[in-house]
Amino acid sequence: MKRMRKSLLFAFVLGFFLLLPLFKVSAASANIKVSGASKTVVVGNTVKVTITVSSSTALGSWNFDVKYDSSKLTFVSSTLEGSTRSVGYAPNGSTKSKSYTITFRAKSSGSARVWIANSLVYAYNETELSSSDGSYTFNLITKEQLEASYSKNNNLQSLTVEGYSLNPKFDKNVLSYSLELENGVESVNINAKAEDSKASVRGTGVKQLTEGDNQFIIRVTAENGTTKDYVLNIVVKELNPVYVTVDEEEYTVLRKTNGLPIPSTFTESSTFIGEEEVPIFESAITGYRIIALKDKEGNISFFKMEGDTYIPYHETAFNGITIFSLMPNKKDIPEGYQANGEVLIDSIKIPIYTSSSQSYPLIYAINIETGEKNWYTYDEEERTLQRFDNSRVEELTHQNQKFLLLILLLSASGFLLMFFLLIYVAKVKRKGF
Repeated sequence: MKRMRKSLLFAFVLGFFLLLPLFKVSAASANIKVSGASKTVVVGNTVKVTITVSSSTALGSWNFDVKYDSSKLTFVSSTLEGSTRSVGYAPNGSTKSKSYTITFRAKSSGSARVWIANSLVYAYNETELSSSDGSYTFNLITKEQLEASYSKNNNLQSLTVEGYSLNPKFDKNVLSYSLELENGVESVNINAKAEDSKASVRGTGVKQLTEGDNQFIIRVTAENGTTKDYVLNIVVKELNPVYVTVDEEEYTVLRKTNGLPIPSTFTESSTFIGEEEVPIFESAITGYRIIALKDKEGNISFFKMEGDTYIPYHETAFNGITIFSLMPNKKDIPEGYQANGEVLIDSIKIPIYTSSSQSYPLIYAINIETGEKNWYTYDEEERTLQRFDNSRVEELTHQNQKFLLLILLLSASGFLLMFFLLIYVAKVKRKGF
């Protein structure tokens, strides 16, 4: 009998442990997770929080409260059934998760937590599920704190020109490098990498070269916005370079004109400077000849050729008019106007002429599209030009002169009349009248 009891007890205990995993599987639970779009939020900005109710078994209904640190966060909106409370129901027996979003605005710096409280979750078969309530913590910072955390590293880690060696060897603290290439090299490929992955680099890639000096700027911008410029000076050797002097400064004639922004009314031609043939550009409309010259820093500009004289050539476009400003002869300056300095238009200094009786200054220029030389009134506020009608001004001036003469004649007549009247009165008084 005792042996039978022991056997039954053993069988019961063994069965309990064999069935224990089944009890564990059947004891389903729910999880209410809280997640944020970002761990760090700038004060004044909004942030979304996602709340997800989920279970391995079909959900039936649920309700819970969303709590938050009201001293740090301000409620903005939510997709919950209530602003910060959920009372939800599953539409069918296959729903195993449901998500909501709540939007908060950060109102002061510090740590802020959003968490779940008072939760109650039921399965679709109406059995209560144990729930695991989640929370999420934000780090709230001011804009100043955020900017102070930005990296200041604006160094290059490497700088190379494909196929060539720089002089000196690259060092992140050395900002200027040089390279001399043989004549005929038309382009190089510049590669550079920032030391900090959060920094950006500009000025790299394939660059076109011209004979003589070529300068390239490789700019590194740190995460906090500070910049550092690395300068790369590349000299392409010239064959028989041609030099000219402009205002006591030496320029090199540009002999390779590929890629030059040539003015629309000009076509390429050539001329001789000394015994060397060089490219120039001519306009059949204006009759001008211009040449591309390069200064010691590698800057290329056009100059108008007048014999052995070179005048900077800059076209200026306005409302449908493209002009090149000129210096007029004194006799051609409209009456009442005089030179009064210069005005800066598109970084170009243009002489102006003003009159005390007129609101707008005058500019003397040639119309590049027509070849006509005219005076123009310039409206600086609206940046427009209008042809100046000098004949009308002269007509008004002539009329004003005639009017002034008439006033003088009338004044003289009145004076004479008054004079004779005074004489007559004096005579009458002597006769005793």
